[in-house]
Amino acid sequence: MTMKTPGTPASKIERTPVSTPGGPRAREDKIVVTVRLRPLNRREQLAKDQVAWDCIDDYTIMYKPPPHERAAQPSSFTFDKVFGPASVTEAVYEEGVKNVALSALMGINATVFAYGQTSSGKTYTMRGITEKAVNDIYNHIMNNPERNFTIKISGLEIYNENVRDLLNTEPGRSLKLLDDPE
Repeated sequence: MTMKTPGTPASKIERTPVSTPGGPRAREDKIVVTVRLRPLNRREQLAKDQVAWDCIDDYTIMYKPPPHERAAQPSSFTFDKVFGPASVTEAVYEEGVKNVALSALMGINATVFAYGQTSSGKTYTMRGITEKAVNDIYNHIMNNPERNFTIKISGLEIYNENVRDLLNTEPGRSLKLLDDPE
């Protein structure tokens, strides 16, 4: 069974391209979902574990059910961009994150977050792309001395409904999670 995500409606795309520090782009009012598949780690390889997801192309991943689940059919899912297990963080940043990070310099709210199960590679990926984003943002600021910039950044870890401020150096201090009824 193949599942396709709906495309962006034409009414949501601005007709005149906008120029961002990352280059010209048509502005779309949507969330961009990028997936990075990680390779099996050494422990998983030694245990003869099997790869559960295949990268079919730059946009599609397919779940491969284990042999004992004969009734389960392979399922494919389409995203805005998919990076296979051999991908490097540089490519993930350049092709999947850079325009989002640099759009913040145009006054556009930008968020990049990693979601996945424990040991799925979130921290590994985020460390690399955060370093590259901060470097590009500061280079842009240095190359535009005629402008004034205010930078606000936050780093949060949400795990088992516990929120931790990654920029706070006080160990063991959690933030309170509040629910907005709206």
